[in-house]
Amino acid sequence: MVTWLYDEAGRASAILDEFCLRTVDGEPAGYVFGLSAFSVKGEHIGWFEDGVLYDVENRVLGFLPGARGMAHHFPELQPPPPEPVFGKRPNVPTLRARPVRRPAGGWSRHALADYVDGGAAAVGTLLPAAHPTLNERPG
Repeated sequence: MVTWLYDEAGRASAILDEFCLRTVDGEPAGYVFGLSAFSVKGEHIGWFEDGVLYDVENRVLGFLPGARGMAHHFPELQPPPPEPVFGKRPNVPTLRARPVRRPAGGWSRHALADYVDGGAAAVGTLLPAAHPTLNERPG
């Protein structure tokens, strides 16, 4: 079953295809097993709890529609793009241990689409801030 993950502006920005985390183009980007999210290389890239995807700093990256874990109000959801064609899922690698989880703290400084599209490639260095907060956006 395909489910869109939405960002803080209500944009469909990633896909959860059963346990496979995908980009909006349908490319495999990681996995969700239990409460943890992993890159396609097996690195721990965040947490997934009650329909909410958190980054490595335990800040909200995105959420499923109707997520029980959303403490904030939901933004108005924009219609998702057409569902992409999915390629084969890569084999699940050896999964690395997850770090101690920090206390939760608001929205991530990373854009959901960029975080997923990069496979959270720079988990050790953290991706640079990908977008301003909604309050800083023009218009």
